[in-house]
Amino acid sequence: MMLVLALFTAGCGAKPTQDTKVQTPQVGIIDMTKAIKGHPKYNQLMDLTKQADTIAGQLEAQQLAAMQQVQLSPEISQSEMEELSKVLEQEFNSKMSAKQEELSPRINAKADYVRQTLSAEMDAYNDQIEKEYDPQILNLQLKLKTVQSTKEETAALQADLEKLQAQRSEALAAKQKELVARMDELVSVEKNAVEQELGVYAKQLNEDLAKQAGVKQAEIAARSNQKQQLAVQSDQGLSELQQQLVMKKKEIEALQEFMLANITEKTAAVGTEGHYDVVLTNVAVNVSGVDITTKVITECNK
Repeated sequence: MMLVLALFTAGCGAKPTQDTKVQTPQVGIIDMTKAIKGHPKYNQLMDLTKQADTIAGQLEAQQLAAMQQVQLSPEISQSEMEELSKVLEQEFNSKMSAKQEELSPRINAKADYVRQTLSAEMDAYNDQIEKEYDPQILNLQLKLKTVQSTKEETAALQADLEKLQAQRSEALAAKQKELVARMDELVSVEKNAVEQELGVYAKQLNEDLAKQAGVKQAEIAARSNQKQQLAVQSDQGLSELQQQLVMKKKEIEALQEFMLANITEKTAAVGTEGHYDVVLTNVAVNVSGVDITTKVITECNK
């Protein structure tokens, strides 16, 4: 069994009737693989094939990189923005708490100072009230204990005693209320000063954090834009490589067609010159024929 391709047929017409002897056809054989490798354009074909393989490898690597590249989606960007907002809010609360702890002792110190001052004033007022009411109260108490009085007189003395005691209690309570109000007023001045300072600090802190947020948001946007640009460039690069590969394959196909046509042409010339009836290629078994491969290669290289 043999797989053959007749590249050339000289034509075997019937011999004259008077010559009855059967003549064996002259057969030429060509090794196409050897002929192609011996063709002067073979090295160029190999160079083009290597170039095509290189482009194909680059294309495959770039496609793999494009698949592995993580695109920054709007959801990821939004998540980063939300996380940034949460971090800045925590930083604001932390710094405000620290500032409050720093300023709170001022209020406490003011409250202690006012409390001591007003306590001394309350003690002085209490002494004044005692000097004013205690002798009268004591006098009435002695009368009730020592003086023999009628029922009506005793009732009157008791009423006077209770009235003085009530007046003293009311005077002390009124003073106490007055001092508490004064204390609240004096301490509130310090509270307002602290709150105002906290407000100024909070405003400045917000401005500083807003600047930080702007910088971070710009970084996030820049990363997003950069990855989008890389994706576009990657797509463009893939498209260019694909076009290059297509063009290179066309060059290879054109060169292969030229080489085959050239080998076929030279085979026909060698077959005619050698008076071969047929030239076979890709012979799979031994065939009685002449190998004309070297002659064809020689003709192609002329």
